[in-house]
Amino acid sequence: MPFYGLLRKPHPAGSAEEARRKRTIAGLRRLREALLQHFPRDTDRLKTLRIGTWNIREFGNTKYGGRDSYEPLYYMAEIIHNFDIAAIQEVRDDMREFLELRKILGPDWDYIATDVTDGGAGNGERMVFLFNRDRVRFRNIAGELTLPDGKKVLASFGERIKLENGLALELPAGVDLSGVYPARSMKGGNGAVRLDEDVEIPLPDGAILNLPVGSALAVTKGAQVDRPPGTTGKVDLKIPQGVVAGKDFRLRFPGEALDHSFKQFARTPFIVSFQSGWIKIDLATVHIYFGDNEDPKLLEQRRREIVRLTEALGDRAAREMKANPDSPVLTAVLGDFNILSSEHETMQALEANGFEVPEQIREIPGSNVEKSKAYDQIAFWDPKRKRGYVQVDVRGAGVFDFYEHVYRLDERATYQPDRTEGAYKTWRTYKMSDHLPMWIELTSDFADAYIDACDLTEPD
Repeated sequence: MPFYGLLRKPHPAGSAEEARRKRTIAGLRRLREALLQHFPRDTDRLKTLRIGTWNIREFGNTKYGGRDSYEPLYYMAEIIHNFDIAAIQEVRDDMREFLELRKILGPDWDYIATDVTDGGAGNGERMVFLFNRDRVRFRNIAGELTLPDGKKVLASFGERIKLENGLALELPAGVDLSGVYPARSMKGGNGAVRLDEDVEIPLPDGAILNLPVGSALAVTKGAQVDRPPGTTGKVDLKIPQGVVAGKDFRLRFPGEALDHSFKQFARTPFIVSFQSGWIKIDLATVHIYFGDNEDPKLLEQRRREIVRLTEALGDRAAREMKANPDSPVLTAVLGDFNILSSEHETMQALEANGFEVPEQIREIPGSNVEKSKAYDQIAFWDPKRKRGYVQVDVRGAGVFDFYEHVYRLDERATYQPDRTEGAYKTWRTYKMSDHLPMWIELTSDFADAYIDACDLTEPD
């Protein structure tokens, strides 16, 4: 039960503070009644585990004044306390709002967080798991998921080489690439502007890359070569004359010639192991690269991130299952995948490498405010596998639309009378979020199956 201590202190009649207090009390009443109706009422909560995931928009930012009043944090706490574990995305470097939320939730709640992810794509965000210690135990295992060499995400533009420090492109005689080209994004007004993304110009046949001093031809590890008779530590290499090409050869550039377009995740996934009842579960929370919903190259980078994610997590789960075939540990990934729809290739990437999205989650039309995009998802690795007495038994799932009960459209005159409806819709997402919380409820008590099996065990 969250602690709403500030609601007990009245303010002078007619003051803005008293109006906010009364408004928050009314909002909490509506939320509590709606949440009571929203979640399954026919389950024994002592025998289930309820997991939520919520991308809380720029949680900790000061845009539109931040969440400096208690009202939005009280509403968030009322929603989150219905979960046993809550994966939260978009928690910013400044954690004051988050820590206030945790304080409202009460002393039974704890959290585990990553550091913020560096780099522009990381957006200064961290991943956080909130969990109720009365319902869930942290199994003292946590870590960030990184990709091994050869499995990193290729940036949407492909590999780039810096044309500096001796590297140069030589164009065929008479070729001039100057001209007017389409550019989707730039900073500045008319005249001189700064590009906000690359402009790609196709190269003509005959273009040559001049290499700097210090470059080398590398014959790759694993290539089959000859050893000169009677020698050690030497090989006899046969290098093609004219054009050198093929899988056995690479170019080695000096210094920082490459643009490092092979990447880790834009925001590092966070894996934490929990236990609730009979369930031991490794949960990975993610916020996948967004880019642009309309740009095919940026969509492809998003898809590649999801593929690399399921590969890495699937390989990890398979190794652990091979080492211990009777392991009861479940593996699940949840969070903001920026998946467009259940039919889109980004969803196909998630449901690869052994992962499956439960049908109860797939049936949800969308987790954005308009419920038109399947951005948020929950998927389990090999959910049909027998794990002793433990199994993936879904008791319910859904998303909760809090805007039907708080910060409603018919309250615009109360909150933002000078804003248009569209501007008010944006404003309220910085008080609550532009994502709706998603949840799934699993059976966590398998004692009956265990006892029945014990009763059938025959003596030696």
